[in-house]
Amino acid sequence: MRPLLLTILAVLTVAVVPATAEDFTSSAAAQALLRQMEASQADAVAVRDPDRPERFIAALRLPGQLLVVSATHPSVELVAQRLESGDYRGVYMDLQGTPAQTSKFFVHDMEADGLSLSGRGEAYDMIYDAGDSLACNGRWKDTKLDKDAYHERVAQADTRYARLLGLLARVPEAAVASR
Repeated sequence: MRPLLLTILAVLTVAVVPATAEDFTSSAAAQALLRQMEASQADAVAVRDPDRPERFIAALRLPGQLLVVSATHPSVELVAQRLESGDYRGVYMDLQGTPAQTSKFFVHDMEADGLSLSGRGEAYDMIYDAGDSLACNGRWKDTKLDKDAYHERVAQADTRYARLLGLLARVPEAAVASR
């Protein structure tokens, strides 16, 4: 009887444990991008979105943090020139300040480890999507969403974030290092 009770308790415990970084695909993608940026001593990297040429993606590495933004900009030519000249930080700044705020997707990855719902005290990842913000702190009751909708939004953002990180990691290390 005791082994059966322990098995049931273990199953119930697993069912209510919130998602962690291991559950999200952005964790490995963030680590890969950070390794590349650290190896080339780059603090910024940027690319044009291959699926939407009017859209750009940029990342800024800060101590212990990764800031990633994807957006359109009214001056596509200006952003493209910055990208071509290797001014990745300039591309990042252009995208952060874009007047096309409804096009902007921004992730503030507090530990530079991909999205996570695990508690880290007061520090937690933030997602900003077209002007809406979502805290990845696991406190779904603080949002206007039910638990399933909250977890679904975070999972969708994680998929999108992992894609952006993967595209940024494709920038050749030599190109990043030379900038």
